[in-house]
Amino acid sequence: MICNHCMEIFRLADTVELNNAWLVGLSVTLMLLALWALLVASSALLYQGIRLVGLKVLEQAADALRKRARLSAALLSFVVVVAGIAVLGFSLWAKKDLAPHFNALLGGVTAEGLADVGRGAGLLVLLMAAFLALERAASQLLVRVERRLNEWQLPPEHRAHAQKAMEQGPGFIKLLLAYFAVGLALASLQLPAVLDWLIGTTLFVLLAISGGRLAVSLLHLASERLVGTWAAKSTATKYEEYFLALGRLLPVGQKSLEAIVYISVATLVIRRFQGLEFFAPYGPVLIRVIALFFAASVVVEFVRLLIARAFKVDGSNLDDAARRRNTFVSLIQSASKYLVYFLVGMMVLSDLGVDPTPILAGAGIVGLTVGLGSQAIVTDMVNGVFLLFEDQILNGDYIRINDTEGVVEEITPRITRIRDRFGRLHILRNGEVKNVINYSRGWTLAIVDMAVAYESDLKKVMDVIRQVCEQVPMLSQGKVSEIPKLLGIESMDESWMTMRIEAKVQPGTHFDVKRLLNRLLIEAFTANGLEFPYPKGVEYEGGPLLPATSEAPQEEPQALAASHR
Repeated sequence: MICNHCMEIFRLADTVELNNAWLVGLSVTLMLLALWALLVASSALLYQGIRLVGLKVLEQAADALRKRARLSAALLSFVVVVAGIAVLGFSLWAKKDLAPHFNALLGGVTAEGLADVGRGAGLLVLLMAAFLALERAASQLLVRVERRLNEWQLPPEHRAHAQKAMEQGPGFIKLLLAYFAVGLALASLQLPAVLDWLIGTTLFVLLAISGGRLAVSLLHLASERLVGTWAAKSTATKYEEYFLALGRLLPVGQKSLEAIVYISVATLVIRRFQGLEFFAPYGPVLIRVIALFFAASVVVEFVRLLIARAFKVDGSNLDDAARRRNTFVSLIQSASKYLVYFLVGMMVLSDLGVDPTPILAGAGIVGLTVGLGSQAIVTDMVNGVFLLFEDQILNGDYIRINDTEGVVEEITPRITRIRDRFGRLHILRNGEVKNVINYSRGWTLAIVDMAVAYESDLKKVMDVIRQVCEQVPMLSQGKVSEIPKLLGIESMDESWMTMRIEAKVQPGTHFDVKRLLNRLLIEAFTANGLEFPYPKGVEYEGGPLLPATSEAPQEEPQALAASHR
């Protein structure tokens, strides 16, 4: 313990009143300095740390916190000054000497305490010097890494992730160095436990967020580089399809990895708060669930490829057997997808602490109950089975169902997807599929009605049409199986007569043949000087017609009536 006479405050003035004023002034000044150092400096350091993380939302919150810290420091400074004035005024009014009270406060200071403060200050200086040296070395290392990345000539999407990682790297390194430096300083200074936890937790949260963002950028870059390299090496090989599938799964995989990283960061942060430790065990469970569903998507994609390679028939002009086979391939792929996700769902339930055995045991009862309650779904499923096994429609067929006409894109046990000529996708429940008109089975007719003017030479018209029909098989590229037939006059309207032509064509080609016939007929009629019909009117010259009157006609003269007879 330091002796009392050593720690006694020197007299700063001859009179008690003036000495009290000096003591109060010094005390207020030291308290103001400590207050501003604690609030303003800590908020400024926190703001710089959040800026290193790089989150705009946190930067806005930190900026608002820094402004509030300045306002709070100003208000507390006013309170401290008013309190100092009040203490000085009370001492003058009571005529008390404040020196003994300050001597009593300083009496609690020990030599060991002063030595600890000195050692802490020295350690802070050393840590600051080490921090600056390591930061400079890390900056030089990052410059070399960036130079090496520029030499690699990365694609634009890879370069964007690399640039983001290079922007986040310096902040993460600074926070990492600051975390270890502040940890050593706090252990040496032996601050109160609350202050030690607050500073350490703040730095840890900022470091975890910054590390998570950097890890996400690096994972995006590494995964794209890896998949791109594999895809380039597998080009024109038997494994090309599988690496293309990996390319399609890459966005899902990147999102899954991103979610896993951020959940891991959240779990680490939660463990720092005693009141939130209840939620910490859910982090690994969520990570496992995400990993299971991503693995399921990979399995589904590769099973789909294996089934397609084993059973699917490729080509543009496929016969009915091949298209039937492809239709059932799509059904098997859908069934395998549902089976994989069902198994993964059971595994997820097991991870969540739910026993899936009763669910599996009651699946039959639940299915029967749902089936009885949802008769429309059962009807769709049953009708879909009959559509497939009775060979009514197949993938690629051109069909018409009520007002829907187009190409069948996909048939599932419950719905049928049809793409019409305008690109619109019609989704029909199989229970609604009735009275199917299939244009893709055997042959079909392309019917063209040609309007001919009454003034035209009918024999010449029919000869021209027959000549056109003889050209169609050669120009249709195999779409017409025989020469189209001119059936004759189909109808007679007010201004024209209609000639009907029928052509037996290959399935699904009737629109193409109709367009070809229309073009050839127009060209032939124009070349042979045949008139295209159009509505005609008669114009009368002379005086206006007398308007009709409602009066009853007068009786004709008798002689005139006799002449009519």
